[in-house]
Amino acid sequence: MNTLSSRLPLGKGAPAKKLSDVLRELDQGTGKRISLGDLITALGDRSFVPLMILFALPNVFFFVPGSSVITGLPLIFIASQLVLGRPAVWLPKVLNERSIEHGAFTRVVTHAVPWIEWVERMARPRYWPFSRVVAERIVGLTSLVMAIFMFLPIPFANSLPAVSVITLALGLGEHDGLWLAGGVVASLASTAIVVAIFAAGTFAIFSFF
Repeated sequence: MNTLSSRLPLGKGAPAKKLSDVLRELDQGTGKRISLGDLITALGDRSFVPLMILFALPNVFFFVPGSSVITGLPLIFIASQLVLGRPAVWLPKVLNERSIEHGAFTRVVTHAVPWIEWVERMARPRYWPFSRVVAERIVGLTSLVMAIFMFLPIPFANSLPAVSVITLALGLGEHDGLWLAGGVVASLASTAIVVAIFAAGTFAIFSFF
């Protein structure tokens, strides 16, 4: 059975828990609020892939209005560290302490976990042509660009970059070349859309002069 991120060659120690299981465990806790630091601690030292997927998901399903701005910044930090080859995720204190009420977290878990479980079943090792370092740099750099797109307040341009990040992370986590290829295709399409939106906006501005 696939365990999302258990094959991720980052960090040391025991294989990572499944993201779906970690979310359920946190939801069953008694605290009034759940912080990002709580989540990172629960995931352990192999948290790159689960965190990338978790922060990208709200931008696909629009769980929270303005979620692209809320989740985009942590995703930029995470992708940057993957590019730099860090062994584990580090976030500044101001991000680690960001939290949501337990009730809101429960709603996110209710919507997200069924999709996460489906994803965990779908990915598996296949068609993997890259070394660890090359794969991490490709996924990290591409995800960083997609995270920047998600963070920018560009109308209707957040979902596809989020899909790209999710598929890239899955490819890296399970050494699945098909998911990785899908993420690259989605990232190219996302870039084309963002460029087209900026070009259209620039043309509209200059048309008034």
